[in-house]
Amino acid sequence: MRIMLVDDEQLFMDGVEALLIQEEGMQVVTTATNGKSAILQFKAYQPDLVLIDIHMPHTDAIKLIVHMKESAANVKILVLTSFADEDLIVAAIYAGADGVVLKKLNGEHLIACMRSVMQDEVVFSGEAAQILAKRILERKLDRRELLDEALKNRGVYLSNRELDIAYLLTEGVSNKDIANRLFLSEGTVKNYISSIYQTFQTNNRKQLITYFKELLEKKPIS
Repeated sequence: MRIMLVDDEQLFMDGVEALLIQEEGMQVVTTATNGKSAILQFKAYQPDLVLIDIHMPHTDAIKLIVHMKESAANVKILVLTSFADEDLIVAAIYAGADGVVLKKLNGEHLIACMRSVMQDEVVFSGEAAQILAKRILERKLDRRELLDEALKNRGVYLSNRELDIAYLLTEGVSNKDIANRLFLSEGTVKNYISSIYQTFQTNNRKQLITYFKELLEKKPIS
């Protein structure tokens, strides 16, 4: 297991490295203390698993997660956090993180989480799991909102009306039915769809719908 550590606290990374040296089949191949360095090191070393601190100053960890996942779909990303920030934890999940754990975990538990993630399991430690459960209950899995969040994590900001239409597209709704549901003319709906095409630099409806569905289904929650 080739591991990359991304954290602005060198002492913490040294501690994790010392811990993993004793573990069979685990090797820290590179480290980074900021986003720019992380992107370069990630490309150079192509790790299997990345441990990333979500609270680094001057680094947008969410965008970093998105970049890594889009560069290497098979990479596993385990987010580390010093405290349970609800919005950041949820954003990390929909950016593609495979788990969220608190830094105060003991070493044995951290290693267990790492091994679980490499076995395609999604891992959340105590408080992170509670936050996720709470947010699910509050949202009742509002797929439109989840699509919006997934797009924002990728730097794409649709207007409310564009988002309405993008979501209905993923549901297989025709232009005519979209117009009826949103009390718009078909012509106006077509104009909005053209604007969405422009944002994603495509005119392929099927391809765009597939992309939206992949964003929604990337992190099934159970």
